[in-house]
Amino acid sequence: MTEQARIPAFCTQCRSRCGCVATVEDGKLLGIDPLPNHPSGAKLCPKGKAAPELVYHPDRLTRPLRRTSPKGAKTPTWEPVTWGDALDEIAGHMGRIRDEHGPEQVAFSVTTPSGTHISDSISWIERFIRAYGSPNTIYGTEICNWHKDIASRFTYGTDIGTPDFAHTDCVLLWGHNPAATWLARSTEIQKAIRKGAKLVVIDPRPTLFARRADCWLRVRPGTDQAVALGLLHLMLESGRFDQAFARTWTNAAFLVHPETGHLLRESDQAPEGSPDILLAASSAGGAPLRYDAKEGRWLDAPEDAALFGSHTVETGDGTLQCRTGLQALADEAAKYPPERVVEIAGISEDDLHKAADILFKSPSLAYYAWNGVGQSLTATQTDRAISTLYGLTGHYGRKGGNVPGGAAKFNDIAGHDLLNDSQKAKALGLTERPLGPGRHGWVTARDVYRAITDGTPYPVRMLFSFGGNPLASQPDTARAKDAFCKLDFHVHTDFFLNESAKHADIVLPVATSWEREGLRNGFDASLEGMRKVQLRPAVMAPVGETKSDTDIVLELSRRLGLSDVMFDCDADKGHAHILVPSGLDLNALRAAPEGVTLDTEVATETHLANGFPTPSKRLEIYSEQMLEHGYAPVPSLDAEELPKEEDSLFPLRLGSAKTVVYCHSQHRNILSLRRLQPDPILEMAPATAEARGIADHDWVEISTKAGKFIARAKLGKDLAPGAVFAQHGWAVSDSTDTPNTEGNALAANMNAAIPTEKCDPISGSIPLRCSWCEVRKI
Repeated sequence: MTEQARIPAFCTQCRSRCGCVATVEDGKLLGIDPLPNHPSGAKLCPKGKAAPELVYHPDRLTRPLRRTSPKGAKTPTWEPVTWGDALDEIAGHMGRIRDEHGPEQVAFSVTTPSGTHISDSISWIERFIRAYGSPNTIYGTEICNWHKDIASRFTYGTDIGTPDFAHTDCVLLWGHNPAATWLARSTEIQKAIRKGAKLVVIDPRPTLFARRADCWLRVRPGTDQAVALGLLHLMLESGRFDQAFARTWTNAAFLVHPETGHLLRESDQAPEGSPDILLAASSAGGAPLRYDAKEGRWLDAPEDAALFGSHTVETGDGTLQCRTGLQALADEAAKYPPERVVEIAGISEDDLHKAADILFKSPSLAYYAWNGVGQSLTATQTDRAISTLYGLTGHYGRKGGNVPGGAAKFNDIAGHDLLNDSQKAKALGLTERPLGPGRHGWVTARDVYRAITDGTPYPVRMLFSFGGNPLASQPDTARAKDAFCKLDFHVHTDFFLNESAKHADIVLPVATSWEREGLRNGFDASLEGMRKVQLRPAVMAPVGETKSDTDIVLELSRRLGLSDVMFDCDADKGHAHILVPSGLDLNALRAAPEGVTLDTEVATETHLANGFPTPSKRLEIYSEQMLEHGYAPVPSLDAEELPKEEDSLFPLRLGSAKTVVYCHSQHRNILSLRRLQPDPILEMAPATAEARGIADHDWVEISTKAGKFIARAKLGKDLAPGAVFAQHGWAVSDSTDTPNTEGNALAANMNAAIPTEKCDPISGSIPLRCSWCEVRKI
């Protein structure tokens, strides 16, 4: 008889990081179960429960492989090689290109830590890339997390924060469906609803939470910014915002120079005036108010200073008529009164007012918005509009609101300081989008493909992919294949030989998170979860010859002479460095696999002591950062930027959505999950389907001006007519009645049909959630 071991752990398959216990017998993983005393351990999704199927899948890569067939061969062939030979060959190419051409000519592709096992290694990989010297990493951030994590800093100075759903009076979900993407977060929201919290959902699909909402705004895909501006208009017109907070902790009352657009500064002072003070007459004709142009704020009685209107100011340039920053925002928002929002977004005026009443009257409000609003041509300004709307409620940083930061300080080992300015400036696409992800070395796949095929602005000679599957998870599939064939050298690390890996010269087999240690300093489904720190043990030995991504980059670092900046290529030293500010000890964590709970909590209202981490130390309603780079300083929307039908051949709005069963292009080879959802689906309203002779479960072809793909029709009565919703990440279904796809393994890949000639001018996001199509029965 053998004895089973039950080992506390956490699942890394998605952002939920669900706490669990792994059952192991004779070194074999039998399954994982929820760990209820863990802050994210109440439940497990089907992907987590399928862990043994993934680990022991017969198609799992277990040895390094080298290509033996020419690039572009329809059926690639391989030979096994030793790890030593594979790593020596990879390091040889990297070293040669670095020395002869520059490290920027090696691009990297890194899969998402929010939806794959790579979260254990992401900081190590990023450090390795920056230590090597490349500013070019395809991260997919412009269609995923960049807007909520980075663009939000133009407003808050920090990311979106962790919603304090445990103490909130109202939950706002905007283009975010945690029931399909974040189980632990979904659990927290359901607890809040049971305790009486109101729920507002803004989403084009009837999600679980949309059906339960006190108010559901069923917006048309791609019109979220119009809704945000419409809500801002109702807020500012009625004065239903935290005016004391706006005066004291935002730059809403700052004066805007009518010609330059910049906020008035000390340099604008009147020649004979005080060095710091200008006189501004109230627009109502009252007594002059003093304005500190050095600090950009009103003096004496800030509560009496006007937030709106314009003011006559005596400056070195003469008399100026200056709007406040909030008036500039109000003028933009006024372009979207309720009747116009109704026309654009397809919602009712009553529902818009109902949503405003709930949001603006709630004593506390916590929200989340993710890539549902981040995959459009106006994604950055949409985030700015939502962040500004939320900022004016005064709830950011407060109990029951969205709270930034963690329960303790930790060191970041991602190596942002390792790239010098000259290398940072070489990031592909940074010239076109100077405020975008390129500032951090995160570039778009499209820019890398162009550099490979056209040598613009310089050649990319090698691609090193850590996981991912760009052929299925990004558009421009044909151009990607062409680019892959033109690379001097291509490396891919993964669990399986996916469609992208088939184009590589070397494929490295990676260990799953169950086969390696993983450090997690905070579980962000809740503020309480942020107090948990856990060093998950390897619950089993690696299958075959697989290695963790961390081990791979450390081995390469030794060969490339980077040991001195890679903690002597010792993972324990790096993990210990992460923990130093928190006072936690690595060995103590290793002795407590269930994790430890910090004595400290996530601090609220930190701005009271330190201000906001923005240039003005205030929450920025008016962003000079954006103005200086040629973008609108307050969220604005030109009607020409809204999704509009450009070709009568494609009259339907095409959106997309995720499913709890799969994550991106993964898991379609896991039998238990495939039984739950055997085929790609296209959600349609009955009226839309009936007009095209389509019945439930029919195979259909979806065509756009960029391409086409196939799916099965799934009719939904609460879907808006005129909009359909697909799922990305699919290869051809293996159902017996799958249409003839002529050997095209990616025939069900919706991304092959997404146009990319236009993108968000700031982030580079593309319209994965809001393009145009037609559907026909096959």
